[in-house]
Amino acid sequence: MKPSKVLRSLLILALIGWAMQAAHFAYKNAATPARIKSEGVKSRNRLELDYTQSMRELEHEYEKQKKLATGETVYDRIFNTQEQSILDLTKRISQEALPEGWTCDVKVEEFTHFILLIYVPHNSKRPSTVQIASYLQPIAKYCGWCLANVAVFDKTHKSYLFFDRDILDKIRKGDEFSHDLARRTEELGGLFTRFNSITIECEKQQSHLWLPVEVISGEGMVTCYALFDTGASTTMLSVDVISKTGYANFQSAPRRRFSTANGLMTCPIVSREVSVGGFRRTLEVAVNERDELNLLGVNFFDGMDYIADFQNSVIYMWEK
Repeated sequence: MKPSKVLRSLLILALIGWAMQAAHFAYKNAATPARIKSEGVKSRNRLELDYTQSMRELEHEYEKQKKLATGETVYDRIFNTQEQSILDLTKRISQEALPEGWTCDVKVEEFTHFILLIYVPHNSKRPSTVQIASYLQPIAKYCGWCLANVAVFDKTHKSYLFFDRDILDKIRKGDEFSHDLARRTEELGGLFTRFNSITIECEKQQSHLWLPVEVISGEGMVTCYALFDTGASTTMLSVDVISKTGYANFQSAPRRRFSTANGLMTCPIVSREVSVGGFRRTLEVAVNERDELNLLGVNFFDGMDYIADFQNSVIYMWEK
């Protein structure tokens, strides 16, 4: 009996020891899950930060390196743009170099020789030759290989400066723009009239301009005044004017309806040659059977452009 008591006592002591050891380990490891979770969150946050930093470095490197392909300046990027014609290239470079509000056009002179036409806004004074030359520097630098000439037009659409290839080459090289060079540019500008406007003197009544018009047919010519009306789609001439130029039978003519200030009206349509300021074109003309009013409509200005100066009662007109 005694040995079994001893054995039982030893077993109890062993169990107590194991229980104490288990309690000790449980106490010691109670914070482990929280610690592991915290370390996992920190590790994940560190990875996200590293990823964000790596992306920033890659984006910075991309922005830095892409200039090698597209160019460091806006002119380089325009010049290096693929699939654009020489006309588009020259015009885009010019639009970037010129002040806001200015317009330009590029035309082919001969084979691969191009001319740049620069138009000063109609409400601006003539900029100086030296100022224009400064605008032309990037244009000459990037487009000088194809650009033969540059003409600058004032607010009345008349050429007052002309930069030929030699002058453009000096601008491209950064040579000093001397007084003699400026004078030569101005002299050439006065001689270059190819794209100039013509000046049409008008009569002004209230706030309207009336233009002298010649109406021509095979049977005669009549001179009259017509109201400058770009709100009218078709030129309209009175029965008297049309009859004097040879067409009297309006019954068989096709008719068209128009909306006018006096309401709807249906007019016979005839063909006449109309001349204004030396510009002659054959038009469809609506015959005004109500009164003697003549209107010069927008169909006359097809393929043309103009500036109406109401203050001085003139119209500047040129072919596009």
